[in-house]
Amino acid sequence: MTMEVSKKKGGDFQQCHDLIPGLPSELALECLVRVPFQFQSAMRSVCRSWRSLLSDSSFIQERRRCGKTELLLCLVQPLTPPIPASKSVDETLMVDEKKSEDESHPRVFCTPRFGLSVYNAAMSTWHRVAFPEEEQIPLFCECVVLQDAGKILLIGGWDPETLQPTRDVYVLEFAGRKWRRGAPMKESRSFFACASVSPTKVYVAGGHDDQKNALRSAEVYDVEKDEWSSVTPMTEGRDECQGFAVGTGLRFCVLSGYGTESQGRFRSDGEIYDPATNSWSRIDNVWRFPDTSPRGRTAGDFRSSSTLWCFTDTDLQSERRWETNDDSRNLKLDLQSIQLPMTGSSVFAGSLGGESVVLIGGKRESQGEGEGGVMMKMTTDKKMGKWSHHVHIPCDFSTLPFSHASIYV
Repeated sequence: MTMEVSKKKGGDFQQCHDLIPGLPSELALECLVRVPFQFQSAMRSVCRSWRSLLSDSSFIQERRRCGKTELLLCLVQPLTPPIPASKSVDETLMVDEKKSEDESHPRVFCTPRFGLSVYNAAMSTWHRVAFPEEEQIPLFCECVVLQDAGKILLIGGWDPETLQPTRDVYVLEFAGRKWRRGAPMKESRSFFACASVSPTKVYVAGGHDDQKNALRSAEVYDVEKDEWSSVTPMTEGRDECQGFAVGTGLRFCVLSGYGTESQGRFRSDGEIYDPATNSWSRIDNVWRFPDTSPRGRTAGDFRSSSTLWCFTDTDLQSERRWETNDDSRNLKLDLQSIQLPMTGSSVFAGSLGGESVVLIGGKRESQGEGEGGVMMKMTTDKKMGKWSHHVHIPCDFSTLPFSHASIYV
């Protein structure tokens, strides 16, 4: 069975032959794009033409045209249990020689292993993406999606063996279900700002190096060329900062963070990079929580809205909404605080399509059993609502994620 494919501009399919014997090509394609995503792995085994069809990124674009895409939430999170059974104690344990008053032996800590987990919002299913056996996902790496290219990138973080910041980049071709190594960053970094700012460009900035020094440097990755280029550094070093795309001009915003000498005291300002001028501008009064990292506490998409949701442990009755302006660049940011449904470090907030989501970590016993976690949703498109739509998170996926991104498939 063979397939011939020709495409219009934009990547839409125009003709497909011999997909389903006896059916016109257009009708056969209309049938196949309606198959739920969870069955596509099995579809690849049917024949070469189906495998070729599903491996083409234009297949996802055709599903979008038909309104049949499904929204996936991708989470970089510690695995449970943290130690694979095949690993030896020497390979996986770290020993703290300090002893407490009631301890007769050194404390032994497990080095976590990270995985890429996926929640299918349409089917309410969870699964973990297979990673090459000879590789390990870097600890605390950034997850970013390039929707039009159909790619998920894992960038930077800590090397799983040395526990030092890394330059590594891994690219998942979502249509083909294949991982590959991307070109490494020019500089090792972790806990940095990261965002896709155009269909083919990803920007990173800040974070820290192997000496825990806050970084000013910034880079941009061109996924089509598979290469990194340095851009003008920020005016301030910013560790544990948050990044996102902002405005119709496709600019890159780096929110808060702290300097080398002020670890844990988060700045109230941010910086915005304009690719057109290769320059940064400062925005003041944008983060009002000096004791809280913006990572895992913000949501919003400034490409379609100028609102950033800031999730807080307490209800800020007198300061629920504020604005910051950059008149020189015709930019206004509208920031609104939302009280979390519960308090504590076991909460991670983010976005999923037009909704804000909060993941509440579950408890897990040493024997591997636990009660799982909870995902709660709130629509933030136009009018604020209440936290609702409780989704149970299976125990194996209930550890709090470090980074996340969403993709339509």
